[in-house]
Amino acid sequence: MNFNSTRRRWAARYFLLLVAYYPFVNWAIRKTNLPLANLWEEIMLLVFLAFAVGTSYRKIGRLVASPVVLTGLLFAAATLLGYAANTYYIGAYVHEARLAFEPFIAFVILWLLVDGDAAGLLRELVPHLVLSATLIALVGVYQYVRKVPVPAQWLDKDTESGIISTRAFSLFGSPNVLAAYLETIIPFGVYLAVVRKTWYVRVIAVGCVVVMGTGFLLTLTRAAWLSAAGSFFIGLLILNPAIAAGFAAAGAGILIVVPTFRLRMTNLLSSTYVDKSNNLGRLFRWRQAFVNLGVHPLLGSGLGTFGGSGAQKFGYFTGISMDSVWIRTLAETGFVGFALYVSWLSSAFACVATRFFRSKDRLWLFASVGILALLVNLFTDNLLDSWAIALLMWSLFALGAVSEGGE
Repeated sequence: MNFNSTRRRWAARYFLLLVAYYPFVNWAIRKTNLPLANLWEEIMLLVFLAFAVGTSYRKIGRLVASPVVLTGLLFAAATLLGYAANTYYIGAYVHEARLAFEPFIAFVILWLLVDGDAAGLLRELVPHLVLSATLIALVGVYQYVRKVPVPAQWLDKDTESGIISTRAFSLFGSPNVLAAYLETIIPFGVYLAVVRKTWYVRVIAVGCVVVMGTGFLLTLTRAAWLSAAGSFFIGLLILNPAIAAGFAAAGAGILIVVPTFRLRMTNLLSSTYVDKSNNLGRLFRWRQAFVNLGVHPLLGSGLGTFGGSGAQKFGYFTGISMDSVWIRTLAETGFVGFALYVSWLSSAFACVATRFFRSKDRLWLFASVGILALLVNLFTDNLLDSWAIALLMWSLFALGAVSEGGE
């Protein structure tokens, strides 16, 4: 490994550490109220991108030709066509485009910086991710135990009043975001507990999984529970069917034994919940998205016009969030944009998943399990508005996409 390659690898390590500890770094920076504190993510990305391009410019051609970048560029082109076809306020487009494409710069940075042995970098990153997520979960557990007040819209007053009074949200300001963050990282804790040889390291890893799992459950986020349960079960089934059966039994047992968890799940099927959801709730907003799609089938109504934070900020959408990345993207970018968006994320996910099937390295299996849970969970919330989740997702995708030439 020459000097230039060594510098790039160390830069990749520093970048991944910032991704791992992003929730704490972000919290600390924004608490300082320093000038440009609200733009620190963009500044960080630009600094690392400049270094990556300056030291790896010979790889740019291969980067652009890679399936993930190519489908990303095609999706960007589709959103521009949608904007041109609908001619609305450009600020709404720019707002939503930044949320969609700025975190993707993390993928570009790591693809350029890492020359090989991405598995080695991921193995170095895993303990930091697990430590960060464990501390984040601890904050959430503390909030739940102390019954920290939460906004009324986080609770269902008609069916849960007097039984559920709070939810864990940690540093994120949203229990849904905390749940999505933890479901992506919990499999890495399980990985450490499975592969590490030293008994005390395994004990620590199991302790971290217990803390993260507790924080995850105390978010009381049903969509995350279901997406994680399905994804984790598939991963464990590949690893060991007996463990998968035990996991399913344990999950069912928890729902039966713990009244709070049982209430949250049974309410999901109650007539009261369904009626509320159909009356200006999530199901109502989803139906409106398909009405919007009927009016703008090919290119949608335009990125930033329906169901996202851009649409809400600039007055194009009067309701609260669409609560679905997939449905919002379909409504805003039409069938053309949606097909390209699915291709973009699925090609990136395939980079990680196929690593496991080619190498049989369980590290990639556990990475795939967490990412799959997140991708399924995107069906019920605008989770990629969170930098913590978007940076983590694209960083894992990048490590999966890097050429295996040093591995």
